[in-house]
Amino acid sequence: MGENIVTVANLRETEYKTEIITSTKAFQNLRGEWNNLLEHSLKKSFFLTWEWQFYWWTFYEKIASEKQLCILMVRNEEDQLQAILPMYKAHVPGVLGKKLEVLFLIGSGHESSEYLDAIIGDFAEERLFEILLDSLQQLNVDGLHFSDLRDDSLLLPRMQDWAQLHGLYAEKRYWKTCPFIPLQGNYDDFVGSLSKNMRYNVRRRTRNLEKNHKVVFRKSDTMEEAEKTVSVLYELHRKRWETKEGESKFDDPLREQFHTKIAAPLLEAGYLRFYVLEVDDVPVATLYCFAYDGHVYYYQAGMEPELEKESIGMVVMGKAIEASFTEDAHEYDFLRGLEEYKFRWTDKTRDTHIVEIAFSKAAASYFGAQAKWRGMKKQIKKVMKK
Repeated sequence: MGENIVTVANLRETEYKTEIITSTKAFQNLRGEWNNLLEHSLKKSFFLTWEWQFYWWTFYEKIASEKQLCILMVRNEEDQLQAILPMYKAHVPGVLGKKLEVLFLIGSGHESSEYLDAIIGDFAEERLFEILLDSLQQLNVDGLHFSDLRDDSLLLPRMQDWAQLHGLYAEKRYWKTCPFIPLQGNYDDFVGSLSKNMRYNVRRRTRNLEKNHKVVFRKSDTMEEAEKTVSVLYELHRKRWETKEGESKFDDPLREQFHTKIAAPLLEAGYLRFYVLEVDDVPVATLYCFAYDGHVYYYQAGMEPELEKESIGMVVMGKAIEASFTEDAHEYDFLRGLEEYKFRWTDKTRDTHIVEIAFSKAAASYFGAQAKWRGMKKQIKKVMKK
């Protein structure tokens, strides 16, 4: 057993053993086992792949707050990996300035990671979930704050039942809404299912752009090109936001460094879908997407504002959706955000949630106080609207 892998005694007699990964080196060595388990997991998400999780950790480990790696793993008697709960510890200010040590899911914070969860094989026994959750109380932390959990995640319903069984403070609350398109049939059928106005606009705008210009829609296929496309993405993204009020959270030098760093590994793993729309040999729109297990995730876009009147955003999105049909994907996910343009393409949505559970009285006081404050702010907003 490595010095950075700690074996934890379970609360009941069992053939399973629980380990905690505390070093980046041990994390790095998990790639094959990790992705193999995810491939056979009861729930899958690109944001749970080893590549996204590992590179997120190595980049953001010491940014904003000091974090301590805490990946919980369960193995059977044959030493085969059965479950992974990717977490880190960080300190947060509690009531009266008291610091609390809280568990977070790797990927939460800094980047918009969606659909975080435990990774548990589809062969797992139900009691494996109990072992995983019971182990949380042995980590000597004040509580946990898990975000970006889908309603149908492995963790969310079981955590609520588990907290209630053990008499622990727990709160579940809405976090984000993610519109998505189920991909059935072919692209022409899909366009035909859109509203009459949208259907007309998609076809007419695409046809007019291709009639009046030399138009090329392509995918960045080499590592060097993928890294360069990150620069193009940010350049176009910034140009577009300069014409709008407010600011973009994506427009951040640290985030640009992260996505430049991760482009090559994601391309090598087959997850990256970096689409570029060229008009008269000039890149005017980019869509930054990921693909995993039949899902295409639209993450971010960059558009040339001078060509917005020609609806290049609609054109490039349509072509990306068409490309998803071509590779037999069964879902195109817009991820978080209630932007109006997403709902021109779909009326389907799913929500993500946050769950907080307190293990200490100090954490229960802090989480409870935060919940009351959120309730007060909602009431104030209602009054202001009236």
